[in-house]
Amino acid sequence: MGNTGSSVLLGLAASVAVVHTTIGIDHALPFVVLSRVQKWSLRRTLLITGLCGIGHIASAVLIGVAAVALGLAVEQLAPLDAVRGKLGLGILIAFGLGYALLGAVRLWKKRPHHHAHLHHDGSLHDHDHGHRDEHVHLHEAERRKVVSAWTLFVVLVFGPCEALVPLLLAPGVTQDYTLLVSVIVVFGTLTVATMLALVTLGVLGTRLINLERFVSPRLAGAGDVAAGLAIAATGAAVGMLGL
Repeated sequence: MGNTGSSVLLGLAASVAVVHTTIGIDHALPFVVLSRVQKWSLRRTLLITGLCGIGHIASAVLIGVAAVALGLAVEQLAPLDAVRGKLGLGILIAFGLGYALLGAVRLWKKRPHHHAHLHHDGSLHDHDHGHRDEHVHLHEAERRKVVSAWTLFVVLVFGPCEALVPLLLAPGVTQDYTLLVSVIVVFGTLTVATMLALVTLGVLGTRLINLERFVSPRLAGAGDVAAGLAIAATGAAVGMLGL
């Protein structure tokens, strides 16, 4: 492939990477939502985002390289990518719904309730009592963070990256392996960089909004429920709109 053709292909890889990542809301929104409700630092959020992005690109590269080695066409890869996409979105939706359900259970357990106390002098009184603080365990909170991060990693690994595979077939057919590696590097770097940029903007943006001001004290612990539903809705929207 000539210099002009190589430049066009690399430019296409760069533009497709940015557009594909930007319109694919599952590449950023789940990280922003979980960062907010689980109180991740920006550094931790970006580390998890970057690792998930690398896993996302690596899985697509493996499929693309295998397709090149086997001489497969794009049409022959479509069924495999469709299965990967459905599996990834299914995991994302299931995770979101499960996260919301567990959040609802925790919220229910934290609700204030009445306790009656009988004193030695025979007097009886009752008072509101809640378990908001005594049942919050640091180990459980940290375990939730780890599980959430690994779930997002699995989702992104199984998530289809249909934009990259066709870009690899042209240099693969011509056996221009330098160009093949260049396409992977350009596409992968810009995909991860775009994810990091979008997540950074989302995290910093949500920190400017004090949502607690608009939430009833009784619903102060409902963040996990809202986050789970938002993640599930993200998976459903990507599936329906084909983002």
